[in-house]
Amino acid sequence: MATDEALLRAFQQGDEQAFASLYQRHRAAIHRFLARRLASPARAEEICQDVFVALVEHAASWRGEASVKTYLYRIAFNRLVSESRRSERRVMAPPPAAPDSEKAPPPEPVAAERPDVAFEAGERARMVREALAALPPDFRDALVMKEYDGLSCEEIADIAGVAVGTVKSRLFRAKVTLKRRLAGALKPAR
Repeated sequence: MATDEALLRAFQQGDEQAFASLYQRHRAAIHRFLARRLASPARAEEICQDVFVALVEHAASWRGEASVKTYLYRIAFNRLVSESRRSERRVMAPPPAAPDSEKAPPPEPVAAERPDVAFEAGERARMVREALAALPPDFRDALVMKEYDGLSCEEIADIAGVAVGTVKSRLFRAKVTLKRRLAGALKPAR
């Protein structure tokens, strides 16, 4: 199996199938990345398509300093920044929600589950979503990219255009802020 870098180089040489392979490998992850940050699933799909159009348009400018995966996330991140500036409103949504097409099936109901326990679990989830949404965007983005998208600190630094130390600092501060906001609120259910 060819690496992403080999596929992009092949695409730069005119191999259309290489682009199709890259698209298949990364489309779902880029879409999830966008969908976690945008309120509109339709807009997430539009921007996802824009990311791959930009890859086609700018493939010749890729020089291999960053991985193809990081390059795609950087394009997506830049599109989110542009979207935010253009609309002059927050486009970031709480990260845990997945697009409808990728949601796991609902769990089987447990006959013995008590309504009060289910209610408390729902409340805890709501409080976590609200606490994440209240974080400063830089902190939230770093935390979501690390914890939900599974990116390394180095990849996040490349995407956000900051130093790795800055990413680590943002992650630390995001976790401390979340812990402080949620202290006592997330006690285990009985």
